[in-house]
Amino acid sequence: MIAFLRGALASVEAEAVVLDVHGVGYRVNVTAACAAKLSGQVNQEVALHTHLIVREDDLQLYGFFSTDEINVFLLLLGVNGVGPRAALAVLSHLTPHGLVRAVTLEDLSVLTKVPGVGKKIAQRIVLELKDKFEKLTIQSAEMPAIPVKAADVIDDALAGLLALGYGAGEARDAVQRAMESTLGQQAGVAQLIKHALRLLDKAK
Repeated sequence: MIAFLRGALASVEAEAVVLDVHGVGYRVNVTAACAAKLSGQVNQEVALHTHLIVREDDLQLYGFFSTDEINVFLLLLGVNGVGPRAALAVLSHLTPHGLVRAVTLEDLSVLTKVPGVGKKIAQRIVLELKDKFEKLTIQSAEMPAIPVKAADVIDDALAGLLALGYGAGEARDAVQRAMESTLGQQAGVAQLIKHALRLLDKAK
């Protein structure tokens, strides 16, 4: 099992990256947000937590920045009817905190906004993961745990940017950078969206 990769970032695609690890190129499937964040780091050293899925005629690597993301990814894979591509799509549109919140509140409307996730799959995710999420402590490897109120603000701001037509990857990256800036975790939804829009405009 390949649990971790560290190497030079060779290239970035929409939802995949290639890492050069001692001369061997590993293609790793990642979330849209991860790809967006890494788009400006070609040739730099990158480290990802990885999970290898072996099929009869295929090997696929899936990579994540934090242990929260890979833990949630593995839990999603345990849900009947959720494959790796669907699990990755969920994490492209929701942070681990956002997914835990949606499942805990049984908010199917949030889950069905993910491409490829219909009402039946959303119901299965809630049914099969609610108890597991209650026992799981979600804490990012890169930063301290985000308070529930702050997590709600982040998810609402992300929903606002998606409604404005921004892609899931660039929206999540902008919201995260806005939250990590001088705004801190006291920012309201409107303030966070406004700051994220400035970051998105600068990136054009």
